[in-house]
Amino acid sequence: MSSPLAQPDTGIRFTHRTGNHCGSSAIRDLLEFHGILLTEAFCFGLGSGLGISYLAPSEAPVRYMVHVRSLGFEERVLQTFAPSMAWSTFASSDVAMGELEQRLDAGFPALLLTDIFHLPYYGSSTHFPGHAIMAWGRSRGSGDVFVTDTERPDLLAVPRDNLALARFSSQEPFLHQGNMYSPDSLQLAGSLCEAARAAVRCNAELLLSGTLCSGIAALRHWREQLPLWASEGNWRWTARFAYQLIERRGTGGGGFRTMYADFLDELALLDDDIRRSTLPTLMRESAAAWKQLAMTFKTASESERFPLTEIKAALTAVEHAESLYAQAALQT
Repeated sequence: MSSPLAQPDTGIRFTHRTGNHCGSSAIRDLLEFHGILLTEAFCFGLGSGLGISYLAPSEAPVRYMVHVRSLGFEERVLQTFAPSMAWSTFASSDVAMGELEQRLDAGFPALLLTDIFHLPYYGSSTHFPGHAIMAWGRSRGSGDVFVTDTERPDLLAVPRDNLALARFSSQEPFLHQGNMYSPDSLQLAGSLCEAARAAVRCNAELLLSGTLCSGIAALRHWREQLPLWASEGNWRWTARFAYQLIERRGTGGGGFRTMYADFLDELALLDDDIRRSTLPTLMRESAAAWKQLAMTFKTASESERFPLTEIKAALTAVEHAESLYAQAALQT
């Protein structure tokens, strides 16, 4: 086990460094607690983190949205170190909080999924579930639970009732019922390089084998649906939210593709085939295309007209870059 930090005013020991994305930074912290030192980017790559989902959920901040990270990412990362990994879920928030408190009192941190609407330090007016945080300890007096979260460097106190609400979400596709993962130990079985190579192939297959609303195929469906975006009364907010989801909300820029390129650069130091390949370059080109798409949506959100032609062109460029990368990855 590594040497966790101890925050003087709480005495709670934790391992945390700021990061880009909630899931990959929280998993990196959990792994470090158990003595496994990896970068956030490498954790993201091990989970085959790239994804494309085109969504029209009935209850969401906007009518249409896109998600640029793969679903099930957390499970795939952690199954590298614990093949039988599965989320603990609960019938009620009281049971979920009781189980969390038992783990914290035993000295084990817990990975949690939450809705930021209920986390006081966000002050969010919109629901955004599926957000991963780490819980490290609690106050026996107030009942507050001390957590760490992505770009915030220190422990954060969350009232028990707030955390109980945050841990349950019925908003598709990010359903969670107190989801918690708190292992006694984690260890790598086998070769890290081989696990990473398999993850690269898995991620390429996820992108290429999608259906109408997932993978690269979703980009074509999204392009066909743009007239519906333009007809929405609140299309400026829909466009702004798309910009945020691609470029701002924990992606590290370029729809997570910049961070994934960092993973490929790291893997190239371990694997000659990756080093000789064009994969890191192709991924940075994809990141640039996603960034251009995001900025087109940002401009749209500040415009008087819906820029249909410009968004279609940006989506076509993303589709081309993603296809080139995924096909090259399967051939490497």
